[in-house]
Amino acid sequence: MRFRMLGPLEVRNGERAAALGGARQKSALALLLLHANRTVATSRLLDALWPAGQAPPSARKILQNAVSGLRGALAGDGRAAGGAVLVTRPPGYMLMVDPEQVDLHVFERLVAQGRARLARGEYAQAAAALREALDLWRGPALADLAETGVSWPELAAVENARLDATEDYFEAALACGRHHEVVRELEAAVRSEPLRERSCGHLMLALYRCGRQADALETYERTRTALVEDLGVDPGHELRALQRAILNHDPALRPAAAAGLPAPVEAAGAAGASRDGTASVEECLTAHSLPIVDREYELAVVQGMLERARHRRRPHLVTVLGGPGLGKTRFLIEVERRLVSRTQSARYLVSRCPATGVTIQSLGGAPRLPASELTRLEGMLAVDGAQDAARMAAVWKEFLAGHPLDLPLVLVIDDLHQGPDALLEFVDGLAAGSDPVPVLVVAAARADLLDRRPCWGGGGSDSAVLTLDRLSDTAVDQLLDFLWLTGAVEPHGPPGDRRDHLRGLLRAAVRPPEPLSR
Repeated sequence: MRFRMLGPLEVRNGERAAALGGARQKSALALLLLHANRTVATSRLLDALWPAGQAPPSARKILQNAVSGLRGALAGDGRAAGGAVLVTRPPGYMLMVDPEQVDLHVFERLVAQGRARLARGEYAQAAAALREALDLWRGPALADLAETGVSWPELAAVENARLDATEDYFEAALACGRHHEVVRELEAAVRSEPLRERSCGHLMLALYRCGRQADALETYERTRTALVEDLGVDPGHELRALQRAILNHDPALRPAAAAGLPAPVEAAGAAGASRDGTASVEECLTAHSLPIVDREYELAVVQGMLERARHRRRPHLVTVLGGPGLGKTRFLIEVERRLVSRTQSARYLVSRCPATGVTIQSLGGAPRLPASELTRLEGMLAVDGAQDAARMAAVWKEFLAGHPLDLPLVLVIDDLHQGPDALLEFVDGLAAGSDPVPVLVVAAARADLLDRRPCWGGGGSDSAVLTLDRLSDTAVDQLLDFLWLTGAVEPHGPPGDRRDHLRGLLRAAVRPPEPLSR
């Protein structure tokens, strides 16, 4: 006979599920299983079965009937044949059962084994034991009873034990260098429990090792904000130290260093890529997960224009110019990430990219826009399809009229040089307009834009044009150090060859230009 508590309550005798009766009978069994082989006082059972002060005069009789029903359900072939025995033991009752028949006990045993191996540095064995323990769960503990309003302290303790074991598993998996394997599960865990600093630290480390430094730092900012807003406290010392280590690219964060394994020593070719590292570099480029380097001054200009648009309450335009492979798209992504992490800097973020289409996000606690309005805005800025500047302006004005802005709306446009004439006219008119609304447009383009619109930006006080220069050797070295840290390249070969190779990959990662639609 098996007792399953890590999910809906089940008792199985072989392949057959035992009938457990009504809610009172199942609740009594659940509490007895939580205290298996220990006496549970009648008063405690009564408190568990009825809210405080709501037990009827016949409560003891109802409990006795529930116990009698449970004895019948559990009788089977008796304890000797793998069953359980429910006995009367003053001042209450005791469920006598082999602990190995209760999934909660098996979970606790496996967790203890995993933690012991983790403490000894046996990370692979620890991860295996902890994974086996976590795989016993089929949902929240006693999920069916929880749905009826059961909220015992013992139940909360079991759920906390699951969270602790999950964090132990992540620690062991990360020590084995399995950051790619667990990063998605970690992201879900942190979304579910945003105030658990240990999980946050694990996610930051996994993201960093996956080449997603910016996402790791955003995770820290979100957790810090949640802690301050919900608890009125700052992150602890360990999380702050991890943030500093990520900012400084601390070599101690490398998977090999953390696992106590030797760092790779096999020389790569002069290009600086490991035997299978080129694919890893390309993955970083495709996912735009390389850290932003040598662009802080330009980002500061965008931030200043955002603050100016908020203060002056009128539209502002920043145009980011640069050739292929200089990081214009990565720059826009960084602008968006910083907006999302600083929740009180903007109200809406609208992004238009030929590769991904139109996305619209509500920021700073703003309510999600109705589907009808999202559809109209997306249609107005659609990457494909016919567009008309006057119609676009009308839809825009109607949207602004229905949504007064206390914080700026930020419109981010990639590859503006490929946009239709209607889009260029709309953006130019928006920037030149005098409507009293805080709007910031950040558009990236190649110099081809100036061939189409020689007077683009107009040199007005509410417009700025930034030209992204070729990355300096120092900046490229920073990227190479980061790629080495994540295992994508090996630190071998002449520095000049390594830089040239990475610059070539940056140029090769640029998608071919699409035909203009005018």
